[in-house]
Amino acid sequence: MSPDTRRASGWRGAITGTAIAITLGAGGCAPDHPAPPPAPAPPPVSFYREVRPILAQHCFPCHGADSASRQAGLRLDSATGAFAPRPAGPPVIIKGDPAASLLFQRISAEDPARRMPPPSAEWTLTADQVTVIERWIAEGADYPDLWALLNPQRPALPLVGRADWPRNPIDFFVLANLEAAGLTPNPEADRRALIRRASLDARGLPPQPEEIAAFLDDADRNGGDSAYLRLVDRLLADPGYGEHRARYWLDLARYADTHGYFLDDYRSVWPYRDYVIRAFNANLPFDRFTIEQLAGDLLPAPTIDQQVATGFIRCGMTSNESGLVPEEYQEIMAKDQVETTAATWLGLTVGCAACHDHKFDPITQKDYYAFSAFFRNSTQPVMDDNRADAPPSVLVGPEMTPSLVTDDNPASVASAYVLARGQYDQRGEKVGAAVPRLLPDLAPEEPVNRLGLAHWLVSAQHPLTARVTANQIWAQLFGVGIVATPANFGSSGSPPSNLPLLDWLAVELRESGWDLKHLYQLLLTSSAYRQSAVHNPAGEQLDPENALVWRGPRFRLDAEVIRDQALAASGLLVATVGGPSVKPYQPPGLWEAVAMEESNTRVYQPDSGDARHRRSLYTFWKRSAPPPNLELFNAPSREHVTEQRERTSTPLQALVGLNDPQLLEAARHLALRAIAAAGADTDTRLDQLGLLVLARPFDQEEHRILRENLAAFTSGFEARPADADRLLAQGDSAPVESQVPAVEQAAWMLVASEILNLDEALNK
Repeated sequence: MSPDTRRASGWRGAITGTAIAITLGAGGCAPDHPAPPPAPAPPPVSFYREVRPILAQHCFPCHGADSASRQAGLRLDSATGAFAPRPAGPPVIIKGDPAASLLFQRISAEDPARRMPPPSAEWTLTADQVTVIERWIAEGADYPDLWALLNPQRPALPLVGRADWPRNPIDFFVLANLEAAGLTPNPEADRRALIRRASLDARGLPPQPEEIAAFLDDADRNGGDSAYLRLVDRLLADPGYGEHRARYWLDLARYADTHGYFLDDYRSVWPYRDYVIRAFNANLPFDRFTIEQLAGDLLPAPTIDQQVATGFIRCGMTSNESGLVPEEYQEIMAKDQVETTAATWLGLTVGCAACHDHKFDPITQKDYYAFSAFFRNSTQPVMDDNRADAPPSVLVGPEMTPSLVTDDNPASVASAYVLARGQYDQRGEKVGAAVPRLLPDLAPEEPVNRLGLAHWLVSAQHPLTARVTANQIWAQLFGVGIVATPANFGSSGSPPSNLPLLDWLAVELRESGWDLKHLYQLLLTSSAYRQSAVHNPAGEQLDPENALVWRGPRFRLDAEVIRDQALAASGLLVATVGGPSVKPYQPPGLWEAVAMEESNTRVYQPDSGDARHRRSLYTFWKRSAPPPNLELFNAPSREHVTEQRERTSTPLQALVGLNDPQLLEAARHLALRAIAAAGADTDTRLDQLGLLVLARPFDQEEHRILRENLAAFTSGFEARPADADRLLAQGDSAPVESQVPAVEQAAWMLVASEILNLDEALNK
């Protein structure tokens, strides 16, 4: 997609036609003794940002949507409940009058026996929170419907005080928030930092030296902005784009190469993974992608790809245990499918409604089981039939993929039973398939099955899907979503840090024809994204999480990207796209510790040759024993839907970085690659290492430190040459022909390993 052909969806005209407020100095002479300006009035209390989070945490558990746990007949999770007259007195909240409002009376009561929440509660209100409630009531107690349930409308671009900063509409919304907070955006990052950041975000791989040189030359000759736009277009057209995007989606799809339950045996689902890669690389519109994921088998004359796509439903944990209870197992599968669908497209936590009405959101048990009925009227077998007895070496090709698919029986009526406390054998009321009542209804012309459900999710009237998807994309690039709780857009979730921006992105995604590459391009080329990641005290103090985007994104790379970066920098990475999963280095006995004797995934046998150096996306994923070198960097087990990975920092991560055979082997090849490219000069070799890993040469002080380390490593290996030989033997790849002595190779290998483990290398 070139800069000239990018979809505008109306925003180009919106930029040129929008007034930009610029603060100018006042003309004329100032009086001798000007009166001090009046203190600015505090802004009105924001219900979503300030009030609702307090109510959700402290009040809704006892006075919320769940009628079974509601106390004293008080309901505060809706305007109707908060302002309705009570049998024994006036409403709980009287607009404009805190003193007369029961809510304020109870939260500010000095008598512990009357105070709410009671002093014994886990969470009690602070004085500041009480003041927020008091101010909110005094200002009129505005209580709008939950923002997430209102269909997003494209907001007007806000007025900002700098005409030189915004490059596209995203920047207007970011800058308006920053100016309101008294912050200024960081300067633009330098070109080398930009190409590394964009390359890691677009395709999950670092830029190669020739790509860096071409970008710098283009920027020098034709201007930095146009060169950067062309760079982003090239990166989005790279096959690695689809592989990188697929990795995020597979977390949502809970993709793995084993069943999960019982023996946790092998099952061949890699054709589904390859479908996802192809879909992203082809820029399949997200609405079509959604429909194929949930109902590809129900489309007219479905293709093999569309049937494989429906493997999304079956990627959850399955079992081939002969003694399982069919009714219980069907409930388990339906629960997995409901929760996965809700987290992926709705951003709602519906799982607790399997046992009782939702404690915070208006989702009842009946809503839950009616929603689950969409996934119950199918002919999917109770026991998974996908070659459970096949040994790991057996590959099941596309001709076997229909076993991944579920086919609705057109003659059946989608229905389910409300289960008491979620127990499979405690059936209550029978309910037909229906969407949750807090959301728009299915269109009358839609079939009441998974196809109708998929069409409903991507309909123009749906308030959540576009928002949830745009938020996921924002989180991938900036580290945290505009809504920091991506699977919880409900009452207890985090309020959006910039709702107008989120709504603009959602409408842009929808009106662009659900064009994902278009949205990624807008984000990658924005001034907000291009900022330097340098910290400043004002921003750190006011917004340590960078929710307002006062600096560029900086956070630790995901597990797969850390490994893939090392392989790419070393020249070992095998770029083949797709195919069966592979088994790179893993600790001996990894699977034996968790597998039964009869399991066909009991013994881990690493692959040889190029298979060891494929992208981490293709690593064989056993649910009961995920790859430890990835799991330690917070890769999920894929037992359940994962909408957001944790980012932790532990000593074990350092041990992986310094001792994993895969990373040591990569360090050996990286060192020899730098030596071959740079010749005998030490500083030139060091700069080549910096270019391969960090996209930049080292400065004078860094050169000094690295030369000292190199000298120490060399001295140590000269005293113990056998240690050099043992270090160089790490990994099974063939030795690179080199005239460099073993001691020198080993010393440079440790320098390369040191660079791969720099904080700058492990972070974007």
